[in-house]
Amino acid sequence: MKRFKNILLVINDKVENETAIQKSVNLSISNQAGLTVIKVLEESNNISHFFGAHSSTDVLEAYLKEKQDSLHALLRPYRKDIEINVMVGRGKAFYEIIRAVLQHNFDLVVKTCHQHSSLKTMLFGTTDMHLLRKCPCPVWLIKPQEEMKCRRILAAVDINPSVDIEKMDALNQQILEMSTSLALSEFAELHIVHAWMIFGKNMLQSSRSKHLKEEVAAWVENQKMEIKAGLDEFKAKLDQVLGEKGSDYLQPIVHFREGDAYAIVPWLAEEKKVDLVIMGTLARTGLPGFFMGNTAESILNQLNCSVLAIKPEGFVSPVTI
Repeated sequence: MKRFKNILLVINDKVENETAIQKSVNLSISNQAGLTVIKVLEESNNISHFFGAHSSTDVLEAYLKEKQDSLHALLRPYRKDIEINVMVGRGKAFYEIIRAVLQHNFDLVVKTCHQHSSLKTMLFGTTDMHLLRKCPCPVWLIKPQEEMKCRRILAAVDINPSVDIEKMDALNQQILEMSTSLALSEFAELHIVHAWMIFGKNMLQSSRSKHLKEEVAAWVENQKMEIKAGLDEFKAKLDQVLGEKGSDYLQPIVHFREGDAYAIVPWLAEEKKVDLVIMGTLARTGLPGFFMGNTAESILNQLNCSVLAIKPEGFVSPVTI
């Protein structure tokens, strides 16, 4: 099972943080992990203008201390259960969060979603998307007013052969470990989905195709069998991750659906009333600047629930210390 060791919780004054705080505290306790809370003051870039052009260092420090004190007050009720460290940063939020991850080796970032004001149908705001694309560790974005406990978790995996099969297998392994670990700690129902497609199937089955129908049908069936074999291998890995007791307790439900992942995953999340989707953000291109795959971006833009996004091993963030 995946166990987190060092968790970073992001506090944003513009959203309700209570659920994110409680989930982070619970996760930290169950994993015996360290917990740090960070608040980034983006307005502090113009703090001299706010207080006057000749603001002294003392005024700036007093302002920052006031913000730090308010953060300590917010966390006081939770400190009876766990030690919580506090950080206050200044600058662009996603930069400071990622720099904190790089400096202190956090292995999970938790944050409440901040919906983009101009895109009401899009759950994740600008800072959220920057973190999803560029943060080197997993990012758990929690929907505002979410229930304290997840009832259903959906893990989206990709078991099709890819450009880098080893990297994809490693990413699937991370998704499995995190989804099973969270499902057990949240007492949640676990669903696992794999969307598959046979490239060229529709073209070959069309009336314009010169191939015999029997040959096409045999080829399609052979492709399905290969994909099914990959799924069976994946299920064996799942049983290995869970162990006999974990498998009997969780009894995960596997959905093997034909279609595009960008359509299947959001539809299934809505159909099953899922509270949390766990997915990878692997970009299958080596071009610089592509930090998340198009399929992952499309799925995220359609979701209306919390998400835990995972980067592949070896991912290097464009943000540096």
